[in-house]
Amino acid sequence: MLITIVGVDVFLYYRSVFYRIKIGRWTDRSNWLKNIQAVNLKWLKKTPTVKLTDNERYVVKDMIKGLYRSTTIQSWQEAGVLFGALLTDNAEEQTKYFIDARIDKNTRKWKNIPQHVDGAILAYALTKTTENAIELKPALDEIITLIENCKGDDGTVFYRDFIPDIRFVDTIGFICPFLTFYGKNFDEPKYIDLAILQIKSYVEKALLKKPFLPAHAFEIKKNMPLGIYGWGRGSGWFIIGLIDTYAELPEDHVDREYIKELILKTAADLINFQKPNGSFHSVLSIQTRHDSSITTLAGLLFLTTYKITGEEKYYKAADNCVTSLMKVTRRDGVVDFCQGDTKGIGVYAETFDLMPFVQGLVIRLTTELENTTKK
Repeated sequence: MLITIVGVDVFLYYRSVFYRIKIGRWTDRSNWLKNIQAVNLKWLKKTPTVKLTDNERYVVKDMIKGLYRSTTIQSWQEAGVLFGALLTDNAEEQTKYFIDARIDKNTRKWKNIPQHVDGAILAYALTKTTENAIELKPALDEIITLIENCKGDDGTVFYRDFIPDIRFVDTIGFICPFLTFYGKNFDEPKYIDLAILQIKSYVEKALLKKPFLPAHAFEIKKNMPLGIYGWGRGSGWFIIGLIDTYAELPEDHVDREYIKELILKTAADLINFQKPNGSFHSVLSIQTRHDSSITTLAGLLFLTTYKITGEEKYYKAADNCVTSLMKVTRRDGVVDFCQGDTKGIGVYAETFDLMPFVQGLVIRLTTELENTTKK
């Protein structure tokens, strides 16, 4: 038995080493992007789950207990893959397969309704597959019902029903763009108001004002932030919530300028944490490992900021993010060194590996950068 346990540990270790042989040797950005897209389309059909444990020894024990790898695919992981597929040429057939596997052709409802609010970012990604949002309205209505059922006493949305007094930064990215899209397209302004309330509450209670960094969460009754400021992917959730909410807000909306100012302030402070090679650490303020999650999402923030301001430094910062991501892409096109799933507030994964969400968002960043005309 001991030989088997040790054997599995050795196999997994050397497998990870093998995957990283010749990592980051991409020199042609176009060829690199095609390889990333090919992997992403494969994952659109069968999205891999993410490793749960950080253990590198006696892994068999975690496998037996069901603690080694998640048995379910998180909706936000699928959303990232879909975002990437929508920016890939000749992916219509794979995209249709993905949609048909989740949405009933007759009722236009979910075949299996997402159980948590991260289902909203998947619903938001689905809205980008059609120019006629009414086609998806039954499924979108089900997500609205899910979000309504997750509203707490203060009117904002909680992450999980067993911790109803805690608000996680994740929800900014998960629900706010979807709510804004829904409110705008179906003439339900109260849902735009809910998205703005979610953001404003977070800014008031869990955002460090100098530098402009979000905490992991905050507790509404004790009125205090929780976790650390500047967790990389947490900052990423704040970023994608802002930039996609801004993109969906009507031009004449009273809070559009407010969201724009949040974007500009976040970008102005975040750029100071970018490393010379274009990357970001998993915890922004200390010397930790490179994390492809925040590097990708920071790139999207900088590109949005460049489109707003025309300032060259933001275009360069976004471009540098892409360059750094090329350096952590395996020879088979898998973007590596994404921080694993969080274990709890302030308890972050020590495993850095592939992540479907990031794979798709790297495609989004690179494609949008290529399609941006320099001012």
